[in-house]
Amino acid sequence: MSSGGAGPGGSPSGGGGAAEVSFMLGADISSVPEQVDLGAVYIDTDGVEKPMPDLLADHGFNYVRLRTFVDPAAPFGYATGDGGAACVKAAAYCDLDHTLEFAKEIKAAGLGFLLDFHYSDNWADPGKQIIPEAWRDAETIEELADYVREYTRDAIDALIAGGARPDIVQIGNEVTPGMLIHVPTNNTDCWGNGSARNELNGSTANWDNLALLLQAGLDGVREVDPTIRTMVHLENTDHPAGAIAWMDRAQQFGLDFDILGMSCYPAYQGPPSVWAETFGQLAQSFPELSFVVAEYGPEPRAVIDVVSNIPDGRGLGAFLWEPTLSGSWGRSLFTMTSEGYRANDEDFAVYDDLRVQLGL
Repeated sequence: MSSGGAGPGGSPSGGGGAAEVSFMLGADISSVPEQVDLGAVYIDTDGVEKPMPDLLADHGFNYVRLRTFVDPAAPFGYATGDGGAACVKAAAYCDLDHTLEFAKEIKAAGLGFLLDFHYSDNWADPGKQIIPEAWRDAETIEELADYVREYTRDAIDALIAGGARPDIVQIGNEVTPGMLIHVPTNNTDCWGNGSARNELNGSTANWDNLALLLQAGLDGVREVDPTIRTMVHLENTDHPAGAIAWMDRAQQFGLDFDILGMSCYPAYQGPPSVWAETFGQLAQSFPELSFVVAEYGPEPRAVIDVVSNIPDGRGLGAFLWEPTLSGSWGRSLFTMTSEGYRANDEDFAVYDDLRVQLGL
């Protein structure tokens, strides 16, 4: 695996950026622009209303992760779902235009920027990796890879031109089963569940196809700026043998990326002891690779402990997923009040302590 160019917070081009950081204390706040358009305001523990990037920065956060869908306004996309009223969004959030505008705000706050390509019009995760509608005319895997390369290159170009160069680019989201696998059906819901496997796909059942698609994404980044760090994201942190087997195949196909991201939710990937075992085995098996926790919910102290103890400083950081949302993955760090989203004192006190512990 490559050692990369710029450091984890480096930003040699593209309009402002975070200084290089010793550890990425990050959060995925992709839903914030949608919440703000619906009237949300965020109130810090000191009682002061602040933009979310500034609020997080005041508690030691130094990185933000944003997801990007190819065309969320397409049929069965994030903004339209299956056409039912409950699925329709007010705008095509998490498209490139919204991502650019929010990323500029993130850069202006002095935070690093991790761009998460879902390579879908809707959510991409282990249960579904839906091929974007505009790419479904591809008749060969090479044509599908061309779509990936061109879209990646054009998106990075646009972000840099707009003053929001990503510091890290994630090629696909939770691609443990592969990427660009499914197409919607009449049973597909708002989130993309109930989709069917396409005959032409990039699943791990055909690693030749998957490797070509991943390489296309990596090439798309490097054609624009080879100093941008690249990351691949898996979610099978509860299965160290499976994660190692996936990485073995990636290396066999010569895939060259800088960082492996893993998901760490107790509800899905088991307790912290399991995460520690998986990261330990991966670090031993792949001594040139660096790591982040790409997503986690509760247990911030345990997450930071696991990542910061990866040998040789190869644990680069961790990203809290959507701190304003609650679900099966964990609960929000904010409480809804008549004034807005109020930061929970006890939750943010943990991050204040971590900032000191990590020397941020």
